[in-house]
Amino acid sequence: MSHQSPAAAARLAIVRILLIISYDLVLGFFSLVIHTFFRDIKTRGSFNIPKRGPVVFVIAPHHNQFVDGLVVMSKVWEHSGRRIAFLIANKSYKRGAVGAFARLCSAIPVERAQDILTSGSGTITFDGTSVTGSGTKFTQECEIKGLIGLPNSMGNSPIASIEDDTHLTLKAPLSSINPKHQSKIELLSKEGTSFKVAPHIDNNIVFQNVFSHLQKGRVLGIFPEGGSHDRPDLLPLKPGVAIMALGAIASQLKDGVEDIEPVTVVPVGMNYFHPNKFRSRVVLDFGKPIEVGAEMGKKYNENSRDAVGKLLETITLGLKEVTVTCPDYETLIAVQAARRLYTSHSRSTIPLPMVVELNRRLVKGYTLYAEDPDVKELKTMVSQYDRELTRLGIRDHQVESLDRANRLKVFILFTERLFKFGLFMGLSLPGIFLFSPVFITARRISRKKAKEALAASVVKISAKDVLSTWKIMVALVLAPALYIFYSVIGTVLIVRLEVVPSDTWGLKVLIFLFCYGWAVLTTYASLRVGEIGVDYYKSLAPLFVSILSHHSQQFHIKQLKETRAELSERVNEFCEKYGPELFDDYGIVQGLAHKQREQDDESIRSQMSEASDDAFSLNNLGDVPIFSNLLDTATRLSRNLYDEDANVSEVGDAIEDSDGHPEEAKASLLRQRILRTTKSSLQNKD
Repeated sequence: MSHQSPAAAARLAIVRILLIISYDLVLGFFSLVIHTFFRDIKTRGSFNIPKRGPVVFVIAPHHNQFVDGLVVMSKVWEHSGRRIAFLIANKSYKRGAVGAFARLCSAIPVERAQDILTSGSGTITFDGTSVTGSGTKFTQECEIKGLIGLPNSMGNSPIASIEDDTHLTLKAPLSSINPKHQSKIELLSKEGTSFKVAPHIDNNIVFQNVFSHLQKGRVLGIFPEGGSHDRPDLLPLKPGVAIMALGAIASQLKDGVEDIEPVTVVPVGMNYFHPNKFRSRVVLDFGKPIEVGAEMGKKYNENSRDAVGKLLETITLGLKEVTVTCPDYETLIAVQAARRLYTSHSRSTIPLPMVVELNRRLVKGYTLYAEDPDVKELKTMVSQYDRELTRLGIRDHQVESLDRANRLKVFILFTERLFKFGLFMGLSLPGIFLFSPVFITARRISRKKAKEALAASVVKISAKDVLSTWKIMVALVLAPALYIFYSVIGTVLIVRLEVVPSDTWGLKVLIFLFCYGWAVLTTYASLRVGEIGVDYYKSLAPLFVSILSHHSQQFHIKQLKETRAELSERVNEFCEKYGPELFDDYGIVQGLAHKQREQDDESIRSQMSEASDDAFSLNNLGDVPIFSNLLDTATRLSRNLYDEDANVSEVGDAIEDSDGHPEEAKASLLRQRILRTTKSSLQNKD
């Protein structure tokens, strides 16, 4: 057995330390960037991040190109101190700035066949999986398992077999996820079209690097959809993530390793509220870990296809539990509107991750009962109501504030807020003026890049997923140059006007640095002050509507309030009808979403507040029972609520108290049991 020399071991240790330092420096810098771009970044379930051992973070949906990875890296490091090495497309790895940062963060490049497509000779027609060429050279230019691609990135498919220079068979028909491409593909299949080809990519070296990385107990990050997109649902997951986790274990079994440490797969949900907009919000959701151990490794060695399929299915289910996915945007908008109606009385007190959870549950309920006539009617009514609010320029939570009772009071409030809006926006003008070239340029370039990305993609709808990435990249290049320009002008003016003595170059450098810092701080201060002004601006529309004196407007406001009250009641009826059937902890969630009904739940939270801050933190929503470590207890108690161990008289009393409604009794009894469990655990802790 060979051993490294002390000098070689020392060099490796130094390289490792330098990589850690470079990773932390790059991550620290980009953490500042993403916390500037986003107004709020919350995490949920960070207790699911393993503190040690090999981990694969499986992240979806991939809605924000390079920004997604930065958000995950930042929060994982913040909560666990662990450093993620991401898999990145070789095409991106070779880009100048992006590739440099990727290398500093120990990213692992992966070659993708769709990134190296080149034009093939002749033209093709196709019917299903059968492809016929004219003037083609399939035997020379194509490879089995390679790709055939249509022009303008309308679709591609792997090659199953090559019969001769003019005939080959595909593994799947050429088609596109994008509906607008499908009619064009059908036309090209008959009339003939040019095409592109790519060789089969053997990523065996990449897999070996990944296996080695995981076997050293390190952390890997992967976006299993294969690329970023802006669709409301998940794309089919690539099998690579399952192969990597299983292969890392299976290869050790083949090598005869006895003490094998399991690989932990953690599903991570990226939940954006407006991913492409400056100062928007994000909720990062860490799901329940999936452990891949020796037993699964043995099954992989025996039947790799079956083992990969089962693990991939498990990962898909895990991701669906931490993401909000819809069949289309219309449904997603309607669900979000319904959630606002459901939580209208406690909107300001519900934490951001709870909003995501409620969205997810409403999507699940709607998906299961979408064909119910009452549900269809409710969706239509909610959509119409939401469109009416958009037309009026007001928001759902502002409807109740529309008031005619004291127009003088409303007018005074409107005038006060209009003044504050003008004041704060006026204070923000210097920074807006200084930074406006960056805003304008970033907006134009990002839109141009979105058009290019859309033209080169088969899955994007409008390519919004690349907007924020390009906005940030443009700002990172242009903002420092702009600050230097302003600082040079400021330094020249100060020196020529002799504002301060500046006879030496050292003093001039200090003046330059002062001007640079002043420009940066002015921009940041203007940003924060401007946000306050925007908040005041958002409250002006309902106040303005309230002080209108026309009778028709009074009637319209009354009608709008009545519509809202009716919809809120119907949404709550929908949740009451289907919620208990779908979720064991529905009673607790309902209490937390309707704080005016929470006498029982208040006692639960008062007990929770006595627990340590480490166990229950706001970012983890640990002070909310359904998100804390008591979740497993709640689920177990709920599932065994009426089993042979349950106290018969206790169940009977609960049903009697609920006027004979078993589901209400179940929710009430569940709350009581969780409260007793909580008290017991707290007493044991003391």
